[in-house]
Amino acid sequence: MKSDINYHERSHYYSTKFMRSSKAVGVLWGIFTMCYSILAIVVFLQDQWIGDSDNSKGPGNFGIWRWCTDSQDGREICRGRLDDFGTILSPAFRAATVFTGLACIISILCVVALVLFFMCRSSDVFKICGSMQFLSGICLAIGILSFPAGWDNEEVRGVCGPMADDYKLGTCGIRWGFVLAVIAFFDSIILGCLAFTLATKKLKFLEEPAYMNPSSMYQGEINPGFLGDNMSLAGSRKSAGLQPVMLMPHGPQDDRYSEYSHPTARSNQSPYRTGPQVHHNFQL
Repeated sequence: MKSDINYHERSHYYSTKFMRSSKAVGVLWGIFTMCYSILAIVVFLQDQWIGDSDNSKGPGNFGIWRWCTDSQDGREICRGRLDDFGTILSPAFRAATVFTGLACIISILCVVALVLFFMCRSSDVFKICGSMQFLSGICLAIGILSFPAGWDNEEVRGVCGPMADDYKLGTCGIRWGFVLAVIAFFDSIILGCLAFTLATKKLKFLEEPAYMNPSSMYQGEINPGFLGDNMSLAGSRKSAGLQPVMLMPHGPQDDRYSEYSHPTARSNQSPYRTGPQVHHNFQL
């Protein structure tokens, strides 16, 4: 009985702990999902992916679709528009713009999909959002890998020097926009893995003790005093897998009485005892 109580207490403890921890992790996952969406938007809009350094030919900085340089009078001139892909420097920059933009759109849709928690099962929503986060991360990774292929453009070499080439920066340096894009990529992969973990994680109770499992009871007699009102001895034997027992008749019934139940001399004198019964046989 004590083991039974301990089993239920442990099961209740682990189930309560699991529910609390899963809810807390789910809330954190939702918060970081929104943060990732903000990071993706900032990465897409910023032109601080690469820029000049102390040894550069001139001032300037470049993003995936927008770049800025200083004019002779010291004013900053920015070029590149999303509604006109012809203003983007190179095909590699255009590919980076397309895939990074897709990553932003998917991340926003993932945030919108959080509303499905009020209408669908949480496991299904986690799987949907996790798949979207993986897809967004893949698109962002393609954008990150495509961007350095356009460093051989003349505009880039005008700032970074003639040594600038595909995947070679020359005299320029990495800016915070590029670093933020890499962080956002790893963030999307971690969030996707966490979403699938929350979707597939299930509570596993401890194994039920043998004495609580009727199918594992010892083969033997069953005390009918421990059977419920809705159970019978025959039904219990069937559920426990016991062999049927044949009931044999007992011997003479007189042996079942104790010696105190036989008449004695004193009991014959008792006024409460009736006289011996006499059986008369009449013959005609």
